[in-house]
Amino acid sequence: CHTMRNLLFLRLALLVLVLPAVSLAMTAEEGWEHAKTVIDRIKAPTFPIDADRDITDHGAVGDGITDCTGAFKAAIALAHSSGGGRVVMPPDGVFLTGPIVLLSDVNLHIPKTSTIRFKQDTASYLPAVRTRWEGVELMNYSPLIYAYRQENIAITGGGTLDGNANATVWWDWKYGPQDAGRARLFQMATDNVPVHQRIFGDGHFIRPNFIEPYRCQNVLIEDVRIINSPMWVIHPTF
Repeated sequence: CHTMRNLLFLRLALLVLVLPAVSLAMTAEEGWEHAKTVIDRIKAPTFPIDADRDITDHGAVGDGITDCTGAFKAAIALAHSSGGGRVVMPPDGVFLTGPIVLLSDVNLHIPKTSTIRFKQDTASYLPAVRTRWEGVELMNYSPLIYAYRQENIAITGGGTLDGNANATVWWDWKYGPQDAGRARLFQMATDNVPVHQRIFGDGHFIRPNFIEPYRCQNVLIEDVRIINSPMWVIHPTF
Protein backbone atom coordinates (compact mmCIF):
# COMPACT_ATOMS: atom_id res chain seq x y z
CA CYS A 1 0.00 0.00 0.00
CA HIS A 2 1.02 3.58 -0.45
CA THR A 3 0.46 6.43 1.98
CA MET A 4 0.87 9.91 0.62
CA ARG A 5 2.21 11.96 3.51
CA ASN A 6 3.48 14.94 1.57
CA LEU A 7 2.07 17.27 -1.03
CA LEU A 8 2.36 15.89 -4.53
CA PHE A 9 2.26 18.67 -7.08
CA LEU A 10 2.14 16.86 -10.34
CA ARG A 11 3.50 19.79 -12.28
CA LEU A 12 6.80 19.12 -10.55
CA ALA A 13 7.10 16.20 -12.90
CA LEU A 14 7.60 18.72 -15.68
CA LEU A 15 11.04 19.32 -14.27
CA VAL A 16 12.02 15.90 -15.53
CA LEU A 17 11.23 17.15 -19.01
CA VAL A 18 12.39 20.74 -18.63
CA LEU A 19 15.77 20.35 -16.99
CA PRO A 20 17.42 18.11 -19.61
CA ALA A 21 16.42 20.54 -22.37
CA VAL A 22 17.53 23.55 -20.34
CA SER A 23 20.87 21.95 -19.55
CA LEU A 24 21.79 21.97 -23.25
CA ALA A 25 21.97 25.78 -23.15
CA MET A 26 22.87 26.38 -19.49
CA THR A 27 25.49 25.38 -17.00
CA ALA A 28 24.43 23.06 -14.20
CA GLU A 29 24.29 26.00 -11.80
CA GLU A 30 22.12 28.02 -14.19
CA GLY A 31 19.88 25.02 -14.72
CA TRP A 32 19.21 24.60 -11.01
CA GLU A 33 18.52 28.32 -10.67
CA HIS A 34 15.98 27.97 -13.47
CA ALA A 35 14.46 25.00 -11.65
CA LYS A 36 13.87 27.21 -8.61
CA THR A 37 11.89 29.67 -10.71
CA VAL A 38 9.74 26.83 -12.03
CA ILE A 39 9.09 25.54 -8.49
CA ASP A 40 8.22 29.04 -7.30
CA ARG A 41 5.46 29.23 -9.91
CA ILE A 42 3.76 26.11 -8.53
CA LYS A 43 0.93 26.85 -6.12
CA ALA A 44 -1.39 24.46 -4.35
CA PRO A 45 -4.89 24.35 -5.85
CA THR A 46 -7.47 26.24 -3.84
CA PHE A 47 -11.18 25.62 -3.49
CA PRO A 48 -14.11 27.72 -2.26
CA ILE A 49 -14.78 27.56 1.47
CA ASP A 50 -18.15 26.16 2.57
CA ALA A 51 -18.81 24.63 -0.82
CA ASP A 52 -19.00 20.94 0.08
CA ARG A 53 -21.10 18.57 -2.02
CA ASP A 54 -22.02 15.41 -0.13
CA ILE A 55 -22.41 12.30 -2.25
CA THR A 56 -25.13 11.01 0.09
CA ASP A 57 -27.31 13.88 -1.12
CA HIS A 58 -27.18 12.16 -4.51
CA GLY A 59 -28.08 8.67 -3.31
CA ALA A 60 -24.75 7.27 -2.08
CA VAL A 61 -24.84 4.78 0.78
CA GLY A 62 -21.66 3.79 2.62
CA ASP A 63 -22.53 0.14 3.07
CA GLY A 64 -19.92 -1.27 0.68
CA ILE A 65 -22.71 -2.77 -1.45
CA THR A 66 -24.69 0.09 -2.99
CA ASP A 67 -23.29 1.31 -6.31
CA CYS A 68 -22.37 4.96 -5.74
CA THR A 69 -21.00 5.65 -9.23
CA GLY A 70 -23.88 7.95 -10.17
CA ALA A 71 -23.70 9.79 -6.87
CA PHE A 72 -20.01 10.60 -7.32
CA LYS A 73 -20.67 11.77 -10.87
CA ALA A 74 -23.57 14.01 -9.83
CA ALA A 75 -21.72 15.57 -6.88
CA ILE A 76 -18.62 16.25 -8.99
CA ALA A 77 -20.70 17.81 -11.76
CA LEU A 78 -22.51 20.04 -9.25
CA ALA A 79 -19.29 21.18 -7.58
CA HIS A 80 -17.73 21.92 -10.96
CA SER A 81 -20.71 23.82 -12.34
CA SER A 82 -21.10 25.82 -9.12
CA GLY A 83 -17.60 27.29 -9.20
CA GLY A 84 -15.75 24.50 -7.43
CA GLY A 85 -15.55 22.90 -4.01
CA ARG A 86 -15.08 19.64 -2.17
CA VAL A 87 -16.92 16.42 -2.91
CA VAL A 88 -17.31 14.77 0.48
CA MET A 89 -18.82 11.76 2.22
CA PRO A 90 -19.62 10.84 5.84
CA PRO A 91 -16.99 9.20 8.04
CA ASP A 92 -16.92 5.46 8.70
CA GLY A 93 -18.40 4.48 5.36
CA VAL A 94 -17.34 2.21 2.52
CA PHE A 95 -18.50 3.65 -0.79
CA LEU A 96 -18.51 1.26 -3.73
CA THR A 97 -18.08 2.84 -7.15
CA GLY A 98 -16.96 2.49 -10.73
CA PRO A 99 -14.52 5.00 -12.25
CA ILE A 100 -14.48 8.52 -10.81
CA VAL A 101 -13.90 11.28 -13.35
CA LEU A 102 -12.69 14.54 -11.79
CA LEU A 103 -13.51 17.94 -13.26
CA SER A 104 -11.78 21.29 -12.81
CA ASP A 105 -11.96 22.97 -9.39
CA VAL A 106 -13.05 19.80 -7.58
CA ASN A 107 -11.39 18.33 -4.48
CA LEU A 108 -12.34 14.71 -3.81
CA HIS A 109 -12.10 14.62 -0.01
CA ILE A 110 -12.18 11.24 1.77
CA PRO A 111 -12.43 11.31 5.59
CA LYS A 112 -9.74 9.39 7.42
CA THR A 113 -12.15 6.65 8.53
CA SER A 114 -13.87 6.25 5.16
CA THR A 115 -13.01 4.14 2.12
CA ILE A 116 -13.79 4.47 -1.56
CA ARG A 117 -13.78 0.92 -2.89
CA PHE A 118 -13.79 0.33 -6.63
CA LYS A 119 -15.96 -2.26 -8.34
CA GLN A 120 -14.42 -5.51 -9.56
CA ASP A 121 -16.63 -5.66 -12.65
CA THR A 122 -14.16 -4.76 -15.39
CA ALA A 123 -16.96 -3.73 -17.77
CA SER A 124 -17.71 -0.84 -15.39
CA TYR A 125 -14.52 0.86 -16.65
CA LEU A 126 -15.82 1.14 -20.21
CA PRO A 127 -16.32 2.96 -22.55
CA ALA A 128 -12.64 3.32 -23.27
CA VAL A 129 -10.88 6.61 -22.61
CA ARG A 130 -7.62 8.07 -23.85
CA THR A 131 -4.87 6.85 -21.58
CA ARG A 132 -1.33 5.45 -21.62
CA TRP A 133 -0.02 1.99 -20.92
CA GLU A 134 3.71 1.46 -20.46
CA GLY A 135 4.22 4.86 -22.07
CA VAL A 136 2.10 4.19 -25.18
CA GLU A 137 -1.15 6.05 -25.84
CA LEU A 138 -4.32 4.10 -26.51
CA MET A 139 -8.04 3.90 -25.87
CA ASN A 140 -8.51 1.55 -22.94
CA TYR A 141 -10.32 0.91 -19.68
CA SER A 142 -10.74 4.09 -17.65
CA PRO A 143 -8.31 4.57 -14.80
CA LEU A 144 -10.09 4.23 -11.48
CA ILE A 145 -9.73 7.98 -10.87
CA TYR A 146 -9.33 9.89 -14.12
CA ALA A 147 -9.22 13.48 -15.33
CA TYR A 148 -8.57 14.72 -18.86
CA ARG A 149 -7.51 18.30 -19.61
CA GLN A 150 -8.71 19.58 -16.23
CA GLU A 151 -7.05 21.97 -13.79
CA ASN A 152 -7.12 22.78 -10.10
CA ILE A 153 -8.10 19.32 -8.87
CA ALA A 154 -7.25 17.42 -5.71
CA ILE A 155 -7.63 14.16 -3.81
CA THR A 156 -7.29 14.70 -0.05
CA GLY A 157 -8.60 13.79 3.37
CA GLY A 158 -6.63 10.91 4.85
CA GLY A 159 -9.08 8.18 3.85
CA THR A 160 -8.49 5.00 1.87
CA LEU A 161 -8.76 4.39 -1.85
CA ASP A 162 -9.15 0.64 -2.41
CA GLY A 163 -8.70 -0.52 -5.99
CA ASN A 164 -10.10 -3.91 -4.98
CA ALA A 165 -7.68 -5.76 -7.26
CA ASN A 166 -6.44 -9.19 -6.26
CA ALA A 167 -5.06 -12.44 -7.66
CA THR A 168 -8.26 -13.15 -9.60
CA VAL A 169 -9.31 -9.59 -10.52
CA TRP A 170 -7.00 -7.45 -12.71
CA TRP A 171 -3.68 -8.83 -11.38
CA ASP A 172 -4.05 -12.20 -13.08
CA TRP A 173 -3.96 -10.48 -16.48
CA LYS A 174 -0.27 -9.65 -16.05
CA TYR A 175 1.05 -13.18 -16.48
CA GLY A 176 0.06 -14.31 -19.95
CA PRO A 177 -3.34 -12.80 -20.85
CA GLN A 178 -1.96 -9.32 -21.53
CA ASP A 179 0.85 -10.47 -23.82
CA ALA A 180 -1.10 -10.44 -27.09
CA GLY A 181 -2.68 -7.06 -26.33
CA ARG A 182 0.67 -5.61 -25.36
CA ALA A 183 2.28 -6.78 -28.60
CA ARG A 184 -0.64 -5.42 -30.64
CA LEU A 185 -0.41 -2.02 -28.93
CA PHE A 186 3.33 -1.69 -29.43
CA GLN A 187 3.01 -2.65 -33.08
CA MET A 188 0.28 -0.03 -33.55
CA ALA A 189 2.59 2.59 -32.05
CA THR A 190 5.42 1.48 -34.35
CA ASP A 191 3.06 1.77 -37.33
CA ASN A 192 1.89 5.25 -36.22
CA VAL A 193 -1.73 4.17 -35.99
CA PRO A 194 -3.73 7.20 -34.72
CA VAL A 195 -4.47 6.97 -31.00
CA HIS A 196 -8.24 7.06 -31.48
CA GLN A 197 -7.93 3.89 -33.57
CA ARG A 198 -5.92 1.99 -30.94
CA ILE A 199 -9.05 0.62 -29.30
CA PHE A 200 -8.54 -1.91 -26.53
CA GLY A 201 -10.62 -2.70 -23.45
CA ASP A 202 -12.67 -5.90 -23.32
CA GLY A 203 -10.76 -8.98 -24.46
CA HIS A 204 -7.32 -7.36 -24.57
CA PHE A 205 -6.43 -7.64 -20.87
CA ILE A 206 -4.63 -4.29 -20.60
CA ARG A 207 -5.00 -3.23 -16.97
CA PRO A 208 -5.92 0.34 -16.00
CA ASN A 209 -3.88 2.56 -13.72
CA PHE A 210 -5.33 3.78 -10.44
CA ILE A 211 -5.03 7.60 -10.51
CA GLU A 212 -4.34 9.27 -13.84
CA PRO A 213 -4.58 13.01 -14.39
CA TYR A 214 -4.06 13.23 -18.16
CA ARG A 215 -2.84 16.58 -19.54
CA CYS A 216 -4.01 18.27 -16.36
CA GLN A 217 -2.59 21.24 -14.47
CA ASN A 218 -2.29 22.10 -10.79
CA VAL A 219 -3.04 18.73 -9.22
CA LEU A 220 -2.75 17.91 -5.53
CA ILE A 221 -2.77 14.42 -3.98
CA GLU A 222 -2.34 14.57 -0.22
CA ASP A 223 -2.55 12.17 2.73
CA VAL A 224 -4.71 9.47 1.12
CA ARG A 225 -3.97 5.77 1.56
CA ILE A 226 -3.98 3.79 -1.70
CA ILE A 227 -4.23 -0.01 -1.77
CA ASN A 228 -4.86 -2.85 -4.22
CA SER A 229 -4.22 -0.98 -7.46
CA PRO A 230 -4.85 -2.86 -10.74
CA MET A 231 -1.57 -1.56 -12.12
CA TRP A 232 0.47 1.64 -11.63
CA VAL A 233 -0.75 3.67 -8.67
CA ILE A 234 -0.27 7.37 -9.51
CA HIS A 235 0.30 7.98 -13.19
CA PRO A 236 0.41 11.68 -14.16
CA THR A 237 0.48 11.91 -17.93
CA PHE A 238 1.48 14.92 -20.01
